[in-house]
Amino acid sequence: MIPCLVVRGEVNALVLRKLLEPEFGRELRVLGTDYFSESVSLARSVLSNRKAIVALVVDTRSTELQRLRELHRFLVYALVQIESPDLWKVVLVVPDTETLLFQDRNVLRQVLGREPTEEEWTRGQSEPLRVLEEVFGLKEIRLDKELCRRLEPVDVSCLAGHFVVRQVREFFQAHREGRTTLVF
Repeated sequence: MIPCLVVRGEVNALVLRKLLEPEFGRELRVLGTDYFSESVSLARSVLSNRKAIVALVVDTRSTELQRLRELHRFLVYALVQIESPDLWKVVLVVPDTETLLFQDRNVLRQVLGREPTEEEWTRGQSEPLRVLEEVFGLKEIRLDKELCRRLEPVDVSCLAGHFVVRQVREFFQAHREGRTTLVF
């Protein structure tokens, strides 16, 4: 089975590809979408193909526990209708996947082209997307394109220990080794 990662945003797709491709090689498929609904739909389509396992990485845009539970339930329900739970994994990122960029000052420094201020660094831990929008004066898709351009030459290997990356890696490794990830 082909390991397939579905994630919202070009930046997130680029960062996760750079972190996972060295281990899983060219067989890894990283599919980025522009919107949450597209990510869910794409994950469902890939699963219905029955030739891939899917890790769906979704940023929550919230830290509210009740909303996180509801979102997780919705995603599980959406995917379990298509395929057995051992062939997919949902990974929630609280609040945005861009939090990866705020895990290492050197990475952020290269992305910004300057030293981040203490306020940017601190706020970026909980509001990464808002901070990046303010710094670059861009929104959504145009921000993604600018961040991708800036991230392309950056070594992000120091982010490999982030829980999102670890969860996806462990899921793909388990399937590569023939171990099921389904737990009752």
